Amino acid sequence: MDFFAQQERARRQTRLLMVYFILSVAVVVALVYLVFASLISGYGESPAYPSGLLKVVVPVFDLFARMLMHPLAYLKWVWRPHLFLSIASWTLLSICLGSFYKIKRLSKGGSAVAELLGGRPVKANPNEPDERRLRHVVEEMAIASGMPVPEIYLLENERGINTFAAGHTHSDIAIGLTRGCLKLLTRDELQGAIAHEFSHILNGDTRLNMRLMGVMHGILWPVIIGRVLIRGTNRPPHPGESILDEEASAVTVARFPLLPFGAALIGIGSIGLPFVRWIKSALCREREWLADAEAVQFTRHPAGIVGALKKAGGLSKRGRLDTPHAETASHLYFVNSSVEPLFHIQSTHPPLEKRILAIDSTFDGRFPHVGMLPPTQFECERLYEEAVAQALAFEKAHPDGIVSTLTVESIRAANAIRLGLPESVSRAIREPVGAMAVTYAMLLGADEATRNAQIEILRTNADPGVCRTTLELLSGVDNLDEHLKLPVIDMALPALRNLGPELHQQFAHNVQELIEADHAIDLFEYTLQKILFRHLRPYYQRVKPPAAACANLKPLLTECAILLSALAYLDRGGDPVQARAAFRNGARLLEWPADELPLLSREACNLPQIDVALDRLGGATLVLKRKILLACAHTVAADNRVARREAELLRAIADTFGCPIPPFVEAIGIVKESQRCRQG
Repeated sequence: MDFFAQQERARRQTRLLMVYFILSVAVVVALVYLVFASLISGYGESPAYPSGLLKVVVPVFDLFARMLMHPLAYLKWVWRPHLFLSIASWTLLSICLGSFYKIKRLSKGGSAVAELLGGRPVKANPNEPDERRLRHVVEEMAIASGMPVPEIYLLENERGINTFAAGHTHSDIAIGLTRGCLKLLTRDELQGAIAHEFSHILNGDTRLNMRLMGVMHGILWPVIIGRVLIRGTNRPPHPGESILDEEASAVTVARFPLLPFGAALIGIGSIGLPFVRWIKSALCREREWLADAEAVQFTRHPAGIVGALKKAGGLSKRGRLDTPHAETASHLYFVNSSVEPLFHIQSTHPPLEKRILAIDSTFDGRFPHVGMLPPTQFECERLYEEAVAQALAFEKAHPDGIVSTLTVESIRAANAIRLGLPESVSRAIREPVGAMAVTYAMLLGADEATRNAQIEILRTNADPGVCRTTLELLSGVDNLDEHLKLPVIDMALPALRNLGPELHQQFAHNVQELIEADHAIDLFEYTLQKILFRHLRPYYQRVKPPAAACANLKPLLTECAILLSALAYLDRGGDPVQARAAFRNGARLLEWPADELPLLSREACNLPQIDVALDRLGGATLVLKRKILLACAHTVAADNRVARREAELLRAIADTFGCPIPPFVEAIGIVKESQRCRQG
């Protein structure tokens, strides 16, 4: 998967969205005028219609017949410039206000969507076995893709099988799923559905979906409010004892006085509803095929996502949601959230049968009967995790007997990383205090004098409980493998997002103090600080939107030279010949004359210069970012291996560019070398 190509594709679709939206608004305005002008003109003539209910119904049929028989004469009859200006102004105002309101509300990120749909956050260290299984699956996918662990939400009152991912950036992503998913899907099936959502995240679909959701709300809001008024609530009903109980009422009827208002709003909103669905279908259906294919690629287990799709089709409720807000987010889901339209013309997703056949050609079109998971299922999955943990313990005890096979594509490797953490560290990073303590412990230096000075800083500035926890976790953190530390930070981010503004400010200050305690900053400290700053800042302060992207490489040549030079000097043993060869290996991908892109001296590419360069390069276009990141990767890989320090700097660069890099890059060279040894 080409990350930057998919991001650029999503950006082009955003521009296409605005074109579709303008056209749909024009058509909606025309149709609204036609409906209201017809009613005003028709009833204004006051012909001798029958009394009672017929006095309301007969004029409608009369107007409809006149429009069909003499359309041009009918349009001329209803055309009133002053009336059109008035109706068009009010319609446009309501659409703009509706869109502005929703865009403003969604600025919080994916959590705003999850809360709108009735979701509740899943605890960082849940007690329920099925919730714990869900968090493990999401953490594995996040580690494997090299991005922070997203917020996880459970739609407790939804019995269908559905999931979604929402958010503007990787820093504010939320993944949600229904209670039906949690109770009816096996671990492999759940992993397939979550992998589908991670494909949307990595392809930039979530940003487009958020914009589509905000913009389309201007046309859709009358339908949503109408459904809330008719139901009498904006929440789905409680599903009752059984997740398979389909007899429970899905509608809470409102008091009678609200019904006419709700029906009227639904009638008005239905004018624009087909256009909203058509736009969603035009922009979303193809991306669902891609997400299915990449879910199979990520997991290497087609039966997982196929099983989830089959169970969704076999459940009588399928993926339907009971919340009245389901329509506004229909393009975000794993499967259709409502009854599939006739011929699927306005469906946001391809038919389930076709999606399954694209992966499993033996599918006969019959969906299985869906039942609750047997109680032994959770026990089997717990035994599986224990077996992996035992294998890891054996590998540590016999390092010469087993060759590591971690690869970028392996989700099992992410599982191994999660299970390879010391129990004390794994438990701590799921709570705010423990996450702070683990971060502090990682920053404590190896030198005894420096470490004592840093501990004194914590005793002075940090809460006594946090300082005590840091010291308790010190041995576990010190024993962590170097390649595990950044994934641990990714796993700790959900807990760090819940610190609150005041505690976060104290945490950021202490991190800075610990880093500067030895009057130097190494690559690990720099990378850790960049990750924390980038992914926590949007939660605690307003982030300015990025300036116009720079599409020309020439103004950024100095910054490119700084990055490539810094990477070329790392772990080359001070050999200028090797450094120059590595630099040229990466620089050639920038396709720029060599005399304008020279190898800089070591002094000209230290961390302060790198930091300034990254700030400028962060404003480049996606095309330039892709080219620069490829050049950096080829510089690192010039000697066919990736050392830890090179991986750390590469991670900092990629994180600034918004491109996730899995934490296994340093293992690639080891794996290739072991393969060559076995072949030899």
